[in-house]
Amino acid sequence: MMKKAELVFIPFPAKGHFVAAVEVAKLLVDLNSNLSISVLTIKLPFDAERTAYVDSLIAATTTTRIKFIDRPQPDPGLNEVNFIRNLVQTQEPFVKEAVTKIVEHSNSVPGSPRLAGFVLDLFCTSFGDLANHFGVPTYLFCTSGAGFLGFLFFTQALHDEQNFEFVELTDSETEFTVPSYVNPVSTKLFPGVTFKPEGFGLFLTMAKQLREMNGIMVNPFSELESHAVDSLSNGKLPPV
Repeated sequence: MMKKAELVFIPFPAKGHFVAAVEVAKLLVDLNSNLSISVLTIKLPFDAERTAYVDSLIAATTTTRIKFIDRPQPDPGLNEVNFIRNLVQTQEPFVKEAVTKIVEHSNSVPGSPRLAGFVLDLFCTSFGDLANHFGVPTYLFCTSGAGFLGFLFFTQALHDEQNFEFVELTDSETEFTVPSYVNPVSTKLFPGVTFKPEGFGLFLTMAKQLREMNGIMVNPFSELESHAVDSLSNGKLPPV
């Protein structure tokens, strides 16, 4: 008989990220009757529409094997990059406390699921240190798809091997051959934060943390991004 297991999902508090994470959680528990999932949620003080949508999504989730745990609201006065960094720094104690309670409940209640791993959003990869603290594996759920995931690894390789940063190309129309995309990509299509030192640094940090994970889930199915998925299946990265 298979033992019951529990995953902790930590989605980024943006509508598209949260919705995708919840849908994947539903799919996983439907596929495995021994699996439970705790989704750590956070409500943004400056986005009432998203908060209302999240509340409706939670209310519509009827399975008892998915539960939602609220976290405190972050500081609304931060810019985009600092918000992401601050999110992990300020939320880590609360996440640790929530997971500790999950473990304590598992140890005290016979037949309850055991903590089996963390599933992190792309912008929450720093929580991997907590997974190590609890002695469980860490997995990524990438809501942006395999192509963008490959772009992150490309920026890290370009920096590490050639000491190159995109900040130098703010006004350029240079094209790059990114392995996860079929055609060359113009810098005009790169995310805006790529050209900011703090944003580029965030991408590098995420790429390095991703390499340490036990596995990666991407949002699309392989037939939709077959080229990108193949480019990531080089034996040098976690299984995708």
